[in-house]
Amino acid sequence: MIYYTGLANQTRQTAGAKAPSDILALCEKRNYQFLPLPPPDETLPKPILQPWKYTQAVKFWKTVLKTLESGDVLIFQYPLYAGRLLPQYIDRIQKNGIRMIALIHDLETLRKGIVGAIQVNESVVDHLEKEMLPKFDAIICHNERMKQYMISSGYQAEKLFCLEIFDYLSDVAVPSHSGKSETPSIAVAGNLLKTKSGYIYHIHDDERNAGLSVNLFGLSFDETCTNEKMIYHGSFPAAELPEKLEGDFGLVWDGPSVETCTGNTGEYLKYNNPHKTSLYLSSNLPVIVWRQAAIADFVQKYYVGIAVDSLYELEDAIRNVSDEEYVQMCLNTKKIADKLRSGYYFYTILDQVLVKIGGER
Repeated sequence: MIYYTGLANQTRQTAGAKAPSDILALCEKRNYQFLPLPPPDETLPKPILQPWKYTQAVKFWKTVLKTLESGDVLIFQYPLYAGRLLPQYIDRIQKNGIRMIALIHDLETLRKGIVGAIQVNESVVDHLEKEMLPKFDAIICHNERMKQYMISSGYQAEKLFCLEIFDYLSDVAVPSHSGKSETPSIAVAGNLLKTKSGYIYHIHDDERNAGLSVNLFGLSFDETCTNEKMIYHGSFPAAELPEKLEGDFGLVWDGPSVETCTGNTGEYLKYNNPHKTSLYLSSNLPVIVWRQAAIADFVQKYYVGIAVDSLYELEDAIRNVSDEEYVQMCLNTKKIADKLRSGYYFYTILDQVLVKIGGER
């Protein structure tokens, strides 16, 4: 029997909740058994929230020990607050003959938290990722670059499997792109807060982007910055966003700088698969990515976009893509979109893992 876990009744409409929710949906389609964790009420005072999480995590792991039998498989989405108690339970679980698969959404020792938030629990995270995760029977990481980092950190190579890209489930109709618009344009979706995505507010600082239209979708945009080239469309639920996006390309960038990706989130792009890439591609939208980003390997391999070193290159980079090249990118993107919207990438790597560890499909 195959079991999977995640937060129950996840109602947040942000991109951060979309990837874990899609994994739950894909596991449900295969009739795997769900072991839910209640979502934390982040409005609770911290002195109450922390013991609440501890109590729920204890209940969860006791349920695992009580429910799963030898030969069963548990798919654990990481990070999840129940993971904090892994040191107390993992040896007992594996002694019972239960095989464990970790699906990594974020590797916190690499990400280092948003604005350094991880520093509060740095020792706990280090222990989990350096001592506990390596004990899993298999680990699904993002890509080859993350895999090599993990191997250099002491993980066994034979336990590591690369997802390649996160799927993005959606039933909404999305437009096909057959040609570039007359005015070069991009879509930017996500958290538009200045401290998170400061680069947005400086794209037009250089005259080389004077003719570039920027379509913005998400929370926390400073609407005093709107003009005829900086167009804010509002915020939409993650499942609906694909039909709302406008632009020739979707932009995958992070950090405060226009010149390069910097800061915790910017540096993290060297190793992770940004879910934003999956959003754009599943929307039939080719992408522009940072040349040093790990996801640039995927983009260039399948010819679904272009890579740049600096955002000051944006307008020229778009203009330099010929109509024929753009049409081919769009055709390639459509093929990838069909896979992303069906769960192809998760199912493909999961089946490889199950064969490796001897679990049933």
